[in-house]
Amino acid sequence: MAGIKTTNGKKILLNRGFKSSPDYSIPSQFKVGTSSTAPAVTDTDLGASIPIDNGTTNDDGSNQLTGSNGGDNSTDNTSVFKPGAGQSDDTAQNLIANNGNATKTWAISDLASAGTVVDETYYVSLWLYILNDTAKDKLLTSGTAVEVKLGSDSSNYFSKTFEVSTLATGWNYLDLGVLNTNTEVGTVGSPVDYFEIVATTNNATDTFSAGDFVYDLLRSYQDSDLLKDFTSTAIDEVALTVTTVCELSSNEANGFDIAEIGTFNTDGTPKMDGRDTYTAESKASTDEFKFTITEGFN
Repeated sequence: MAGIKTTNGKKILLNRGFKSSPDYSIPSQFKVGTSSTAPAVTDTDLGASIPIDNGTTNDDGSNQLTGSNGGDNSTDNTSVFKPGAGQSDDTAQNLIANNGNATKTWAISDLASAGTVVDETYYVSLWLYILNDTAKDKLLTSGTAVEVKLGSDSSNYFSKTFEVSTLATGWNYLDLGVLNTNTEVGTVGSPVDYFEIVATTNNATDTFSAGDFVYDLLRSYQDSDLLKDFTSTAIDEVALTVTTVCELSSNEANGFDIAEIGTFNTDGTPKMDGRDTYTAESKASTDEFKFTITEGFN
C-alpha cells in the first residue's frame, strides 16, 4: 500500500501528545472505498467511500418497474444481478425499451408496498448495468443521459442526473449522496416512496432489449454505516511502531471493487488520520478482507 499520514493525522498526534486535556479522539475506526487516486497529505476523506454495513434496502431488484413514455415494463434478470446490502436475492430488473420515444421511464410508485420507503436525510445509491458499447452509445451523447428521481409522487421528487461520460460498460454505482441535497422538483412530502429511472437516448428509435440496461439494489445508509472499529491496535515502544488491523467480514461491503482504506478518529466529524490505496479487489460474500497497517517513527 502507498499510505500517508494526513495533515489531520499529524494534528491528532500533536493534540494527543502535547495538550494536557486533548480534545481530539484517537484513531480507532476505518472506511473503505473505490477510488484509486493517489493519497495526499491534504486529504480529509476517502475519494469514494462505500457502505460497510448493509444500511436499508429500499428495493432489492425483484420488483417490476412500470414503463412509460419510451419504456416498457421491466422483466426479471437472474443472470446479471448485484450482490450486497445483506440481500440473498439473485434478481435484477431488465429495463426494456421498445417504443418510439427518446425518453424512456421506469418507476415503482409505492416503495412502501415493494420494499421500504426512503429517509430523505440518508445517503442513497443504486446499481445500473450497461451491457456493452452498443447499448451505451444509444444514451444521449451530450446532456443528461440518466436521471434518478425519488420523492412523494411523480411531480414532487429529488433528482440526480448523470451524463454518459460518467458511465461505463458493466456495473455503475450511482451514488446520489444525501437525498435531500439533490435538486428538488416541487415539494417532496412524506413518505418518500416514489422511485423512477429515466434514460434519454440519442434517437426515438433507440431500444433496449433484456440484458442491455439493468437496474438493481436501491439502498440507503447513514454515516455510521461507512465506519467500522479497528480489530486491534498494537504499539511497539521498542521498535517505535504501531500496527493496526482492520477487517471486513463476509457480509460487509459486498459488491464493490475496493481500492482504498482510511483510518479515522471518533470526533463529532471524524478526522482522517491516514489513507492507503492499492490494486482494486472485488469483494463478494465469499470473501473476508484483512488490512494490516504499520506506521513507524524511527
